[in-house]
Amino acid sequence: MAALSDGGPRPPAPASGPVLVYDPDCSVCTAFVRQLGKRVHPSTALQLTPSSHWDGPGAEWTDRSAVFYDSKEDAFHVEEQAIGRALMIAGPLPRVAGNLIIRQPLKPLARTVYRAIARNRHRVGCQGSCSLPR
Repeated sequence: MAALSDGGPRPPAPASGPVLVYDPDCSVCTAFVRQLGKRVHPSTALQLTPSSHWDGPGAEWTDRSAVFYDSKEDAFHVEEQAIGRALMIAGPLPRVAGNLIIRQPLKPLARTVYRAIARNRHRVGCQGSCSLPR
C-alpha cells in the first residue's frame, strides 16, 4: 500500500521515489487516491501527498492540478499526465489505463475529461476551492 499522508507536519520534498500530489479537499481526488493506495505495491515507494503538504517540484501547479513527481527523471507531470503516470506504477491493469491516458491517440481525450472533472468537481463534494482557472 502506498504511503498516504495523514495531514500532519509537512514532509520535505522526497529524495527518492515517485510522488502523486492531490487536492485533499476534492472528493473525486481523494477517492482516486484511496483506491490507488490500495493497489500500489509497496516496492514502488509511491507517496500520496496532499497539495498543502508539498513544496517540491511542480508545487506551483498544485492549486489547480494533480502533480506527479518522479525523482529518477527529476521531472514532474500535471493534470491527466500525473494521473496516467501514477496508474502506470500501480500494477498490471492500472498500467494499461495509465498508458492509454498518456499516449496518443487518447491523450487529448484524457486531457478533456480531466479538465471537465476538475472544472466541475465542486458539484460532487469539494470542500475547498475546486476549480480550474478559466
